Formats: sequence, C-alpha cells, structure tokens
Amino acid sequence: MIYNNKELMSHFSIKCYYSKGMTVYQENDLCDRIGFVHTGKLKLTHFTCSGEERVLAILNENDIFGDFLINSLHPYFPGTLVAIEDTEISFLDKYSINSLIKNNDDFRIYYLNQLSEKSLELNFHNKILMQCSLREKILMWLDHESIEKKSKIISIHSKEQLANYFNVARPSLSRELSEMKKNGLIDYDLNCIQILY
Repeated sequence: MIYNNKELMSHFSIKCYYSKGMTVYQENDLCDRIGFVHTGKLKLTHFTCSGEERVLAILNENDIFGDFLINSLHPYFPGTLVAIEDTEISFLDKYSINSLIKNNDDFRIYYLNQLSEKSLELNFHNKILMQCSLREKILMWLDHESIEKKSKIISIHSKEQLANYFNVARPSLSRELSEMKKNGLIDYDLNCIQILY
C-alpha cells in the first residue's frame, strides 16, 4: 500500500492539519493536486436549491481524493470538503502525479486501483438511486452489503447518513425501515440492521 511505501510518500507534501469542522475545499474550487488522508475523516457535501445537505462521499484514513478531477477537463470540486473529525492530509501536485504514473509501477497500480474501486462504487450508487421505490433501494443496498460483509447484520453509522445515501429525508427512511420491520424483513437498532429474509 502507498502509505507503507516511504519512497512514494516522500513525493507528498508535509502533513497539513485540519480541525473538526474546517473546510479543505469549497465547492467549485480548482483541484490542482490530490490529497492523501493520513488520519481522520472528511465528507464531500453539496447543498440542494432548497438548502438540504447531501453527502456525496465520505473519505477515511488511507483514502485519496481529487484523483477523478486532477486530469479532468473540468477539474473543479463538485461539493465542499469538510473535516468531520481532526484530520491529517498530505498533497501531491499534478506534475508529480503524472510523473509517478509514468515512472513508478507501485504508484500506478495503487492509483488505478483507487479509480477503479471508486468507479464501481459510483456505478452501484447510481443503480440504487434508479430503483423505483425507497424499499427497493434499501433491499438492493442490504443485499450488496450482506455479500460484501458476508453477514446478515449490517452496521450503520447513522440514519441521517443512510438517508443521504438514498437521497431521501431522514423521516422517510425511518418510516420505511419501521414498515419493513413490521413486515418481518428486517430488525434494526441505532447501530445496525439485521436481514431476516
């Protein structure tokens, strides 16, 4: 992995520190470098015309960001990137990225793997959002998570985060989960959903 490779990490900037709540990038800021998250957690958010927050992505330790944008013809952040806990980030400029992609096999494999994984996640999320009903979205997501985790018990961070993922209001999600529980499809608490079907 890149974070265990001292030679690769030497190309990145020194660590930059962001306290919880600090903004790393504003929506529509130019992306002229990628970031590597050493510790902490970030969220990429967008506000709708009605002022509702939509979380586009959560970034965790050892994730990189800006990789989709850096060589794009429109390299501007689609949302605001905010630290949701104290976070350490290192950056790598566009010239260095393209040089490493060309000359360093380890970095090229890591970088392409990151792009591939994010692309698959995005495609799956689009499939979720294309489902006709909220129940169909939930069931598709539960089936996918169950296969990935090899478990019928699926951890959730918060209902608000899950509602954002399904692009619905939190009360709508709570009502549907309650109905699914009554129908014997699931059981749930604050931290997890158990698949019963």
